[in-house]
Amino acid sequence: MKKKLVSVLLCASIVAGMAAGCGNGSSEAEPETTDDGKAKIRMTYWNSEDTVKTLLEYLKEEVPDVEIEFQFIDNSNYDTVVDTQLSAEEGPDIICESPGSALKHARLGYLAEVNDLGAKYSDAGTSVYSYDGNVYALPGISWFEGIYYNKQLFADNNIELPTTFDEYIAVCKQFQDLGIKPLAAGLKSWEPMLKNSMAFVTADYLSTDAGKSFGEDYRNGKTTLDGTWNEYIEKWSSMISEGIYTTDMTGIDHDQALEEFATGKAAMFCSGPWDLDTITSKNPDLQIDMMPFNGTKASDGWLIGGPGCGFAVNESSKNKEAAMKVLEAISTVEGQEAFWQDNQGGSSYLDGAEFDLPEAYTSVTKTLAAGNVYCPWNEWGEAAGAHETYGVEMQSYLLGEQDISQTLKDVDTEVKELLEK
Repeated sequence: MKKKLVSVLLCASIVAGMAAGCGNGSSEAEPETTDDGKAKIRMTYWNSEDTVKTLLEYLKEEVPDVEIEFQFIDNSNYDTVVDTQLSAEEGPDIICESPGSALKHARLGYLAEVNDLGAKYSDAGTSVYSYDGNVYALPGISWFEGIYYNKQLFADNNIELPTTFDEYIAVCKQFQDLGIKPLAAGLKSWEPMLKNSMAFVTADYLSTDAGKSFGEDYRNGKTTLDGTWNEYIEKWSSMISEGIYTTDMTGIDHDQALEEFATGKAAMFCSGPWDLDTITSKNPDLQIDMMPFNGTKASDGWLIGGPGCGFAVNESSKNKEAAMKVLEAISTVEGQEAFWQDNQGGSSYLDGAEFDLPEAYTSVTKTLAAGNVYCPWNEWGEAAGAHETYGVEMQSYLLGEQDISQTLKDVDTEVKELLEK
């Protein structure tokens, strides 16, 4: 937004080495207040003010003794600006963090722990913002991806929704026997196989007691994908051996796959709320719903996804108490609903916070209510970008160019290199 340009330029000047800037000042500085005695704090975010407009209005009423200055910093230089400020014990009082940056900042001692407030959220939301046993950011509204399905095709052929992975494979085979393509997929992109396979690993392993510490162990070099995920990817590979994912799909892009599903040529399509309007605009008569991904055991299922951002408090903030009051207000059903108003289509990780989603998400109501929305690579810390390598390697696996072990080893190598930089 144009009115935020001055703030961005001022912060950029810090990166250039200027002493003046947007920081809170030296460690001896007094807490900043307004003329009428309110505590004044700053909140930075890489998304525009429009995405938190309702939330800011709510906070103005809910925390009247605190004035929040919203500062937009473009995503292209967000990390650089914030890193520079935090390293100087300056910077915003409330920082919107990605999981990777939150882990880095927590490790460097830049963030205040928020364990008490974190206890109000599901583990699926706080785990990606946890470091050394403490929670350092509170998860915002999530993005998610599941399996859209054609309700009419399921009903006309008396096919019930699956509750386990084996049942899902059986459903796909039923459609194949009927001459109907079970799943439209644009495997020209590395994303579909990444998300689909990781959703299964989440449901079968990462969400269990045995696997809940994998992300932390992985980014700390204590474990590897190869030797840990092999059995789960082997099980998931039924998607390939049963002809649901096929090599010719590597020539199909996302838009072509969406078109197949929207026009009734495929029974299912993996995507999220961002594609719903496009699907329905192509076929307004399509009866659509979404099912979750399942593991080998019946459960509420899982969606691949994660927090769009995490709210953290600057450990060096001169108005830390005021910043914590703001986070406490956000950590209410009303606060979550206010944030959701400008981010509809996602879900909340806060216990008891549920939203009226479009009818297209009826079959994932329990999944969302359970907080079963999780993004494995969010826990890879500064190696989170290696998830793209994982997707590319899975394409090679589909094409028969390498086995599961080599596929996972290649990702492990990339992750190790990124973490050692």
